[in-house]
Amino acid sequence: MSTPPSAPLAAARPPDADEAAAAFELGRILGEPVIAARGEMGRIWRLETTTGPWALKEVFRPAADAAELARIDAAFQEAALGAGVPLPRPIVARDGRVLVEVGPADHRRSIRVYSWVDLRGRDAIVPIPEVAAILGRLHGLAIADTRPTDPWFREPVPADRWPELLGRARAVGVSWADALERVVPDLVVGTELAMRAFASSGSGGGPPDLAAATITCHLDYNPENVLLDTSGRPVVVDWENSGPELPDQELASAVAEFVADPADTAAFLWAYADAGGPALLRGRSSFGMVLTVQSALVRTYAERALDPSFSDEDRARSAHWIADIAAQVFTVERIDRWLDAADRAGLLAAG
Repeated sequence: MSTPPSAPLAAARPPDADEAAAAFELGRILGEPVIAARGEMGRIWRLETTTGPWALKEVFRPAADAAELARIDAAFQEAALGAGVPLPRPIVARDGRVLVEVGPADHRRSIRVYSWVDLRGRDAIVPIPEVAAILGRLHGLAIADTRPTDPWFREPVPADRWPELLGRARAVGVSWADALERVVPDLVVGTELAMRAFASSGSGGGPPDLAAATITCHLDYNPENVLLDTSGRPVVVDWENSGPELPDQELASAVAEFVADPADTAAFLWAYADAGGPALLRGRSSFGMVLTVQSALVRTYAERALDPSFSDEDRARSAHWIADIAAQVFTVERIDRWLDAADRAGLLAAG
């Protein structure tokens, strides 16, 4: 993936460092927070204190139940740490909260705190066996999760939504309209496949015999979030979207995200299994989540890029990601190549 455009660092106003340090008992601050990274869901600020450096994660547009979700995903991260999954440790505030609002009324910010990890650039690639083994250890926890699966992972964009979005993009004359037009046919085919994959599942999101296997998953396991620290060790970040999913769906998503050459599919799946990963690819149906999320991302980015209420930075980032997805779209043909490689290695579920 390529890196999206970002606003100048000085354009962002930091959250209240004094209030954050007091809430999370981080010690005396030694300077203003410095912006370190910016994602779709938040910014990371580096805060130096007398107890060391910390990562303050500023959460954009938190949901109404964000505080409870943060508590749940922090517990999941602690379990993952215990299983040997490398990640920055989530810090709990002195009153037990994980997500805390800080700052004056005109600049309230929702923040979380993590231990600081010095990372290499995002072009540093984590070897496939390590990526797969980490996911295997994570799935090996097999934490049962009975919460409803988020519609984001289960409800593909209807085919009739695309002409309207493409028409708006053409009417405005945006630079990314050609990329959107190129990718829409693949999104429509993917939507049909995903709908068939989930059709027999009811609310469970998979074949009835697998519904009970829904576990807590990372749900954003991709090269943007599996990185190398400066010592060369892998680190998994961005756990805030974690939630219930069938492990074969996340396994398929990881294959799609990390295995550019289908010839590497078997190595990925063997490393996953050797680390305790319980899932097997079950055919095209395992890629239902991949295709659903892909369509949801393109729709969301297109709507955001066309919405003047979003900042110029957000709209530019959205336009970038539309072109990026169009250049690397997950097609049924690509899925079949991964599945064929898994089948030839004897790593495809029977039936």
